[in-house]
Amino acid sequence: MQIEMANDVGIPPKASYDVMVRQVGGRENLGFIPDDYRNYLRSKRTRDAKRGDTGGVLEYLHKMQLNDSNFFYAIQVDEDDLITNIFWSDAKMRADYSKFGDVVCFDTTYQKNNEGRPLALLVGVNHHKQTTFFGVALLYDEISFTFEWLFDTFAKAMCDKRPKTILTDQDAAMAKALVLRWPETHHRLCIWHIYQNAAIHLSGVFSRFKDFARDFSSCVYDFEEEEDFVNAWNEMLCKYELEDNDWLRRMFGIKEKWALVYGRQMFCADMTTTQRSENRRYEELKADFKSSTSIPSLLYPIETLKHAATYYNRSFVSKWN
Repeated sequence: MQIEMANDVGIPPKASYDVMVRQVGGRENLGFIPDDYRNYLRSKRTRDAKRGDTGGVLEYLHKMQLNDSNFFYAIQVDEDDLITNIFWSDAKMRADYSKFGDVVCFDTTYQKNNEGRPLALLVGVNHHKQTTFFGVALLYDEISFTFEWLFDTFAKAMCDKRPKTILTDQDAAMAKALVLRWPETHHRLCIWHIYQNAAIHLSGVFSRFKDFARDFSSCVYDFEEEEDFVNAWNEMLCKYELEDNDWLRRMFGIKEKWALVYGRQMFCADMTTTQRSENRRYEELKADFKSSTSIPSLLYPIETLKHAATYYNRSFVSKWN
């Protein structure tokens, strides 16, 4: 059915309805009104939730909370009490956030479930610089209202502690929600997504000029002073005749969110990408065990450093060498 096809590819109900009206030559020829359209989609969403992934998730969350009083989950419903968004965070996630939650990576690009709903991950790094999860959400859509609910819910789960810095992909709805809900949090864009979009928008440039990737990367990472960055950017545009490139013009307009020259004063826990979703907790356990059962070798075996090495983990001590 055309309604379901439009919904599956993300076309808003109003836009889809207007197209169908034009196709049949007027509303009087369509056979249903906008309210009928919306009601059909809501009932379909409920049926899908009952027999799809969402129903299984709800059952799992309920069982988890029965077994662990520190397990947190929340559900958002629409005006018809139909489930739209789900968030959860277990006891370890919440404990880790209380210790390592100054910087959060928010990733909605990890994967979609069988119903096409994005799985959103909120992750960070622990004291071993390994990925740790803070929360997970199953979202119905990716509009500002949804993200506002998620950020409010996440803060509630974490005793109203908000991160100092958040890394996200480039999304206008997400950026708007962050301004409204976490105005004190520094918003940075994920470098991995910047490069991914550059490969799409500048594919011809990358293929024609072998030095372009190096020059582009230099603008992203290398400069300590804003004037040097701006000069290098303009030189790159001139060198590759890209002064009129719309994508680069838009990216320069938001340079404060991705160029490292504007972010060096912000604590980012050495994270510049949201691609930290494949962590295994086993690695953390191994690192904890290794730190507690051995003392790392020091390049300069000074007695003071040797004594201090017994109190800090291996990842931290390695910075002294």
